[in-house]
Amino acid sequence: MLGADHSDYLSERRIPASAMTATRSIADLPGPPRLPVLGNAHQVRPSALHSVAEEWCERYGPMFRFDLGPRRFVGIGDIEVINIVLRERPDGFRRWREVLRNTQELTGTFGVFAAEGKDWQHQRRLAVKALNSNHLQRYFDVVRTCTERLYGRLARAAGSGQTLDIGLELCSFTVDVTSALAFGHDLNTLERGDSELQKHIQRVFFISGRRLVIPVPYWRYFKLPVDRAADRSWVAINDAITEFIAQARARIAARPQLREAPENFLEGMIAAQETDGTFTDQEIVGNVFTLLLAGEDTTAHTMAWTIWFLASRPEIQTRWAREAHEVLDEERSPSGYDTVGELRYGEAVLRESMRLKPVAPIIGVEPITDTTLAGTRIPAGTRLVLLTRLAGLRAVNRADEFDPDRWLDDGRDSQNGSAPDQKSFLGFGAGPRFCPGRNLAFLESKAALAMIARNFQLELDESAGPVSELLAFTMIPKGLRVRLRERVSHKPIPVG
Repeated sequence: MLGADHSDYLSERRIPASAMTATRSIADLPGPPRLPVLGNAHQVRPSALHSVAEEWCERYGPMFRFDLGPRRFVGIGDIEVINIVLRERPDGFRRWREVLRNTQELTGTFGVFAAEGKDWQHQRRLAVKALNSNHLQRYFDVVRTCTERLYGRLARAAGSGQTLDIGLELCSFTVDVTSALAFGHDLNTLERGDSELQKHIQRVFFISGRRLVIPVPYWRYFKLPVDRAADRSWVAINDAITEFIAQARARIAARPQLREAPENFLEGMIAAQETDGTFTDQEIVGNVFTLLLAGEDTTAHTMAWTIWFLASRPEIQTRWAREAHEVLDEERSPSGYDTVGELRYGEAVLRESMRLKPVAPIIGVEPITDTTLAGTRIPAGTRLVLLTRLAGLRAVNRADEFDPDRWLDDGRDSQNGSAPDQKSFLGFGAGPRFCPGRNLAFLESKAALAMIARNFQLELDESAGPVSELLAFTMIPKGLRVRLRERVSHKPIPVG
C-alpha cells in the first residue's frame, strides 16, 4: 500500500466520514501557537516530549501539528490510524531519519532497530530466529541463574534496611540475561557489582534519546561534555563487543557444529557471515549493541514500573505474592520454564503496568512517499508522533484504573467481559516491526517479579518526592526507591 490513500482502511475502522472527505493539509491542522524560528521548542523538554504531546492531543484533537525549530511534526492519537501506520511498515513508513543518522554519527554502524528496507529485512530474519519462542525453554537456565543472583542482591539490601534504587538492580539483572543470551558472555554484574560496560550502555542510550528531539543538532559543530562522554563510552562498548566477537569466533573454530546450531545470537550472525556473507563486521557490532540496549533498558524499566504499581497498591502486591507462593511453594524463584507459565495473575499485573506505563509511550515514524491519513495530506518525510499510550488508553473502559483482572478470562473491561484487544496494547509495537523480543521479555520479567513478590514486601520511599516519568529514549520511573522486607518462606501470604 506504499503511498496509497487509506480511505478504504479508515472507513472499515469506522473513522468519521468527515475525516476522509474534505482532504486538508498539515497547515490546516489545529495545534499549539508557535514562535518564529523556535516553533514550539520552548514548550518542550526532550525528557517530557511524550507528556506534552499527550496534553496537546487532549486539547487539539487526535491529529495536530507542532514544530520543534525548523522541523514540522504531526501528532496522532487515534488508535485506528496508528495501527494502519504500523501495519504498513517498513514499506510505507520508516523511523524518523534522525534515528539512523544519529546512530551512525555516534557509533558508525546500526543494527536491526535503526535499519530500514532490505537492510532491515535480512537483519530481522536472524533476530526473529534467535528470539523465537521455541528457544525460550533453552534460555530459561540463564534466566533462572540471574534471578537467583538478583534474589541474593535484594536479600542483602533487605537485611540492611536500606532503601534501594530498584531500577539499577533490575538493569543489572537484564544486562546479565541479555549478555549471556546475545553473545554467550556472563557479565555477572549482580554479584561482581555494576560493570563499566553497563554504565557505558546507559550513557549512550541517554544521549541517543536526547538527540532525537533537540531542534538544532549542535553536536555536529561543537560537543558538550555529555557528548564527549558518550563518544568515549561508545569506544569502550565497541572494544568490548569486538572482544566478544573474537571469543565467539574462537568457539566456532573449536566447535564447528556451532555453525549449524549456534547457541546465541552472536554465533548465529558469525555463522551466517562465514557461510554466505550475510553480515558485515559493522552489522554484527551494530546488532550486538542493539540487543544490549533493547534487552537491558526496555525490560528493566518495564519491571521497575511494575514494582512501582505493586508498592503503591498493597492489595495487588498481596494477591501476586499469594499466587507466587502457591506456584513456587518453597522455591525462591521459578524452577522450570513451565512454572513461569502458571503465573497468570502475575502476567496480568505486568500487562496492566505496560498498558498504563509503557516504556515506549510514543513512536516516531515518517512516510516514505506522499500519503493521506484521516483526510490529511501527509508529504513524504513528515515526522509523525504516534501517541500509542494515549490512544491505547482511549480504546478501553476504565482506562485510568489499574485493574489486572481485565487481562484474565473473567476480565471486566468490556460488556462481554473480554480483555483489551491487541490493537490497543502497543507495548511491543504492531505490524511487521513488532518487537521480536516480546516472549523473552515476558519470561524474564515474570520470573524476576515472581521471585520478588514471593520473597519480599515492597514499600515506596517517597522522601525525595513522588515518582515521575522521564523520557530518555525509553520512559523511566524517575525517583523510584523502595524498601524491601524479606518474607518468612513458610508463612502463608494472608488473604486480602
